[in-house]
Amino acid sequence: MKRKNKIRSSMIWNGAIILTISGLITKVLSAVYRIPYHYLSGDIGFYIYQQIYPFYGISVFLSTFGFPVVISKLLTEQNSERERREVVKVSFVFLLLFSGFLALFQYTTADYIAEAMEDKGLTPLIQLVSLSYLFIPFMAVIRGYYQGENNMFPTALSQVTEQFVRVGCILLFVYLFIQTRQSIYDVGAAAILGSLIGSGAALIVLLSFVLRLRREKLGSVRLLGSFRIIRKLVSQGFWVCLSGMSLLFMQLIDSFTLYGELTSGGIDEITAKVLKGVYDRGLPLIQLGTVVGTAFSLSLVPVISTAFLQKDRRLLQYKASLALRVGTVVGFGAAGGLCLIIKPTNAMLYGDYRGSDVLAILSITVAFTTLAATSSAIIQGMNRVYIPALSVLIGIIVKWQLNEFLVPSFGTKGAAFASVMCFAFITFGNVTYLRVVRVLPRLSFSSLYTVLKALLVMAVVLIVYQLLWPVILRDEGNQHALVALTSVVLGGLVYMSTILKMGMFTLEELAMLPLGSKLAKLGRKREER
Repeated sequence: MKRKNKIRSSMIWNGAIILTISGLITKVLSAVYRIPYHYLSGDIGFYIYQQIYPFYGISVFLSTFGFPVVISKLLTEQNSERERREVVKVSFVFLLLFSGFLALFQYTTADYIAEAMEDKGLTPLIQLVSLSYLFIPFMAVIRGYYQGENNMFPTALSQVTEQFVRVGCILLFVYLFIQTRQSIYDVGAAAILGSLIGSGAALIVLLSFVLRLRREKLGSVRLLGSFRIIRKLVSQGFWVCLSGMSLLFMQLIDSFTLYGELTSGGIDEITAKVLKGVYDRGLPLIQLGTVVGTAFSLSLVPVISTAFLQKDRRLLQYKASLALRVGTVVGFGAAGGLCLIIKPTNAMLYGDYRGSDVLAILSITVAFTTLAATSSAIIQGMNRVYIPALSVLIGIIVKWQLNEFLVPSFGTKGAAFASVMCFAFITFGNVTYLRVVRVLPRLSFSSLYTVLKALLVMAVVLIVYQLLWPVILRDEGNQHALVALTSVVLGGLVYMSTILKMGMFTLEELAMLPLGSKLAKLGRKREER
């Protein structure tokens, strides 16, 4: 019995590692491809794509993270193979009807959605992206089935395949459409078509796994059992999806409010589109910064879940506190560093300095997206999925209201500040809950003081370093990339060495983190001196 539990635990742990690696690959690709896309299509082309992207992103999340998680959980709760087949069949039929309704609703109301965005040219693009919902029942059920079997490889392989094919098709189609001088809206449609082909590739991968299964009849389905399954799919799926789509909701709110508020404030349509496109440059930076921040802190979440299941409160408190400390250090370090080097980074990636002040504000978001993701994962590990979802709901309301209040007066800077406050509220809600249930000990300002001191040291070094560059290198064309890349390395080394010097983490704590063994060795050498 112990051997079986050990094997099962090992399978779950290995599966979590596989999903984490595939998730990191897809998130990095999702952020990076936007840079050449912007280079090909320009600010207006980027504006068009980002107006539509949240709809596609929602369909991907539902088929990759939302419903598969709930379906896999339902499968593990069943006692017989017949009941498991019933879950698969009912889930598929329900999701087929649900996704069909979403696709039909968005397709038929595309004109009204485009009108709400105050850009009628987006109508055919909204109709085209509605087709992405049709992939949900197939991909969600297959992924959920295999995850319920503790086999994460089909999900991971389909995720990575989808992203590689999608990115390749998007960049190829956009390049061809621009070369043939198609309209900028047609270029956006080409990008959506590339995304749909990516989803199709992922489905083919998943179906190749299904074909290897034994063909068994699903049998009849009990009416009461069906209602129970559907109720859990709806209730649990709602909370899981709401808590995980905070960044997508932020983009969706900007799609509906930012351009309209800019034009209603007296800015002409072309300028408003350019401003929105420049503002959207910040999204890849936020995504990459968040990936870096959460890669370290989320590595502790499986241990937190185990401590909760074993009712080991002391271990739970220690690991949760450590995860948030790591999230604070890495998140604020990434946000502060990005803010300090935003001008050369903006010029390196996008070819000019436009919107650097707006992107600097958006950079602060990285600190709170990291902490929000970390705290949400801790709470979900405690089986309290609805708490992060409620925090996200509050954050969405804050974002929407602040957009309407600030954008007319401050333009895209107001929208950037609203995004920062959105994730600050999500973080505050999650951390407050952890304090109330006594998972987090009394908050100490010593850690925050250490982080602020390290940020100050890094700021002084980077500001002086960037001021010296015009003297060192006079060639303006090469300066941006060199300054940005060397500043990342220098700032990171200065920041982390300051953190280690101030003893914020013990050597044992460092050893628990990815690449932590190397940091622990540096710490030991420092102690020996």
